[in-house]
Amino acid sequence: MFVTLTAPSFGRVHTLGRDGTCRPRSSRPVCEHGMAAYCNARHSSDDKRLGNALCVECYDCTGHVLWHTAAPELWRRFTIELLRSFSRLSLERTGVHRTVRALREELRASYVKVAEWQRRGAVHFHAVVRLDGIDPDDPETVTAPPAWVDADLLAACVRDAASRVRVALPVPDGVERIARWGGQIDVRPITDPRRTAAYVAKYATKTASDVLPGLPVRRFDTFALDRMRKRGTSWHLLMLAGTCLRLADAEGCEDLRLAERVHTLGFPGHFATKSRRYSVTLGALRAVRRAWRAAQRTGDVWGQDGAVVVGDWRLVGVGHAKPGDALLAEQLAREEAVYREAVKYHDVVQVRVVDDGEAAGVAA
Repeated sequence: MFVTLTAPSFGRVHTLGRDGTCRPRSSRPVCEHGMAAYCNARHSSDDKRLGNALCVECYDCTGHVLWHTAAPELWRRFTIELLRSFSRLSLERTGVHRTVRALREELRASYVKVAEWQRRGAVHFHAVVRLDGIDPDDPETVTAPPAWVDADLLAACVRDAASRVRVALPVPDGVERIARWGGQIDVRPITDPRRTAAYVAKYATKTASDVLPGLPVRRFDTFALDRMRKRGTSWHLLMLAGTCLRLADAEGCEDLRLAERVHTLGFPGHFATKSRRYSVTLGALRAVRRAWRAAQRTGDVWGQDGAVVVGDWRLVGVGHAKPGDALLAEQLAREEAVYREAVKYHDVVQVRVVDDGEAAGVAA
């Protein structure tokens, strides 16, 4: 099955809409902050307003970033809950009760998963979920599942498992939140394997900056927010990046390493993962590559005849050559740390003040 799991809503954002209109409302409602809670515009696909929140104050930036930090754990719990759903639903479908322990001896859920970024800056997952049988004589082989398992049962179990998993989030602002999957859970059988493989491969190498213009590819220093503003990055992404910096030292968020993950808006997971037995392992691929490289070293190494390959390393020294160099380096490091700390908090405050004004102007 081809499975899509999305993030929940954190507030109204500009979209293309099913009929082409963003968020049409004839009554023209406004939110509690006096901002328009509707949009009757027909956005083009390259409109910079797409993904931006209709109201800055209504949008839960903190919940957005914290959900990103819990997304990998949410997926892990989903894979665990899948067999529990089979235990519950198989009784309804077949009339036979099967415990989770018994199912582990005859069923195995394998998957490959990629992360895709939406225009609102939220990550969602596309996954190919396959149900395999288990050969007790050779557990490493991939066999067909039992006859009582069909595509409809797998689809029902995926939806049931996704609707049940929850992850508790930190409470940096006094608001209790629970991470869960969004309501848009899509499960469909794979009828065109080549097309599905091409779709999954397209996102296996994409980063957040490929989809969200203005985000750095990886490194995010204290001057990155200023560079993002100069590049015309949307205020919505600036607010999310600033929220990551603001929550980095907040109570309960110290271990989330948000300051190091601003370029992914707090998402700590990999962009492509798979279960061990879904296909060939990465270890096997590395072994083949090592064997291939070793075969190329016969006679001619790096294009030079008679070159000698040294396979060991020797430590020749650690630290500075002179005591004065060490003292100077330590002083410069202290000054740089103080400067970066001051600039970081200055940038967060400036983003909040400037972008609230821009958001009000756009909505007006």
